[in-house]
Amino acid sequence: MKRTDGAGGLALQFTPSGITWLAVSLGVGAVAWFKSINLVLIVVYVMLALVVLNGALARRNVVGVRARRLAAPPLFAGERSEHGVRITNEGRAPVTVTVEDRTPAGSVTFLGYRVPPGGALDCKASGEFPTRGRFAGPLTLVSSFPFGFVSYQRQTDSGGEIVVLPRPGQADPDGLRRWVARQAGGEGRARKLLRRVTTDRAEVRGVRTYRAGDPIRDIHWLTTARRGEPMVREYDTAPSPELVLVVEPWLPAEPTPQDCERLEAALSLAVTVAATWRRAFDSPIMVAVPGHAVASASAEEDLREALTPLADAPGGPAHEPLPAAAFAGRLARGARVVVSSRPNSPFSAALARETGKPFATVCPQDRLPWYQPPAAQS
Repeated sequence: MKRTDGAGGLALQFTPSGITWLAVSLGVGAVAWFKSINLVLIVVYVMLALVVLNGALARRNVVGVRARRLAAPPLFAGERSEHGVRITNEGRAPVTVTVEDRTPAGSVTFLGYRVPPGGALDCKASGEFPTRGRFAGPLTLVSSFPFGFVSYQRQTDSGGEIVVLPRPGQADPDGLRRWVARQAGGEGRARKLLRRVTTDRAEVRGVRTYRAGDPIRDIHWLTTARRGEPMVREYDTAPSPELVLVVEPWLPAEPTPQDCERLEAALSLAVTVAATWRRAFDSPIMVAVPGHAVASASAEEDLREALTPLADAPGGPAHEPLPAAAFAGRLARGARVVVSSRPNSPFSAALARETGKPFATVCPQDRLPWYQPPAAQS
């Protein structure tokens, strides 16, 4: 049994226990009235009054409360994290309400018990989101306090959104770095820049005992002869260059389910490349998505913000290449990679003509020994 109240979109609903209570009250009342048992009638009147009182208090609780989502940084799909709401009591008496937040991760209910007048209560829950997207639906305020016979509910603007980035896979940092170096071999200056990264021969730090898998060329023969056991040189790692990552979320005009799957795979590959490069090499990352502003990141939090266009990138058949000015002069200093959802994408060539710099291109269909997609991790 549900009825909508015109004041503020309130919805009145009798709970199962409330329906049972009413049925018992009316049944006993009918028998008592028929047999003129006044004492029982008084008890029935009290039972009905409790239902009315419950409705009045529940309505007051819902009307006098405001709820908003707590601000949270972007998170990756499949990543377990906390999200929550802030319940604010704008009334003059303590209130008890529940706040329902319906998301793709499921419906989460937060309880605000006896929130004092003018006070606020932060409620949090832990969970994970299975898919990418921006989730900013309304919150639902519900109260059946104190007896649970009558429930009032009202929807309210959440005042915030949850940004879920594509699900990342796993990448081998050294394999990724070697792949970028090979792809950059067509331009002399880019290859020279990346050679500092891939050879890791900045300065000799010292020597150490040989371990299985060490290159033979690193053996220090004089020390080996003096010590009587194999000794190898140990090097300081040269600084890695910045990564300029361009993502082409391509879809045909009439995409098939397979096309959509390839788009999701490409977005997962893009966030994996960015996160791996930032974490392993501690280098700045520049992320560019056609139709969005170019963003730079020098920390983990900044990187997630830079990747937010991928949370709801819809994909499309045509994307304009970004001009060189959009990259703020970082093209000459960084490793340049285009992640596309289609093989042999012409977007890279168009981007190279626009900027005057070649880009290494990768798509999920390529044979990438250094990359493990998220579907293969389970």
